[in-house]
Amino acid sequence: MKKPISHIVILNLVFSLLFSFSCQQQKKETPEERLERIEKAVADKFAKRRAEQMKKCKDNAIKIAEQRVDSILIAQAKLISIDTTGRPIKPIKPDLPEITPPKDSTDVKPLFEEIPDTIQ
Repeated sequence: MKKPISHIVILNLVFSLLFSFSCQQQKKETPEERLERIEKAVADKFAKRRAEQMKKCKDNAIKIAEQRVDSILIAQAKLISIDTTGRPIKPIKPDLPEITPPKDSTDVKPLFEEIPDTIQ
């Protein structure tokens, strides 16, 4: 039968592997490589800044163009008459009705003979 490997031995192996990979020396950067890295970083920042400015300029130009187009469309709309049917014709006046005399042809008499002094 196999003997179980103790946990301490396994931990020591894991730590030794990690330690060996972390102790590798990093490559020294030469002045030319450093200058190239700096130039690349500056170029990236410049390109990013330029893209932001172009986007801001484009948005501003679109905003101004929208305002001008809207004002032109409003001015043209004021000049154009939307109602194409025109005014309706003036209605014809009806003929005057015939005046018929009343059936009772007696004269109209006053209701009271005398005007009363006071109203009771």
